Amino acid sequence: MEKRIKTALFIEFLRGFAVVFAFSILAMSIAGTLIEKSGAQMNDVQMWEISTLFSLGNGLPYSTIFQLAGFSILISFFSMLLFSEHLQNKMRFLVRGLLLLFFTLITTSIFAVIFNWFPPNSLQTWIGFVLCTIICFVISFTLTLFKMKLEGKKYNKLLADYKTRHNNIKE
Repeated sequence: MEKRIKTALFIEFLRGFAVVFAFSILAMSIAGTLIEKSGAQMNDVQMWEISTLFSLGNGLPYSTIFQLAGFSILISFFSMLLFSEHLQNKMRFLVRGLLLLFFTLITTSIFAVIFNWFPPNSLQTWIGFVLCTIICFVISFTLTLFKMKLEGKKYNKLLADYKTRHNNIKE
């Protein structure tokens, strides 16, 4: 049984990593495309002068991909720690979500400073980062709650149907 739990945790971690990593790469690809398209508005400032995330100017450099992989590993770990049914089930869902938001902000901030993702002395950039992160979390959290409510209604209906069938069989 213990081996099954460890295997389930590892699989859960790998799935979480794959999702976070895929969305991180997708987000960086979209951001790079948008920045490239708005290049005329950036005057003579090259993106790699602002952020190391796009340091080559042509696509995502390997260093960025590895940075995003490390970031994804940490976020997946925090997510698994907070939301795994095997590890934590006594904490309210809202508290788990807020803790994940906090860990995400801290982790991203550390990566942003260490790898110079955006200028550390630009208040406007940091405010934009925090606002975007919070807005994305609120949207995803709301969608998750909505999905959970729909699933709850579905399972309650299935349970009621089962009870009705089970009671009819007994009679």
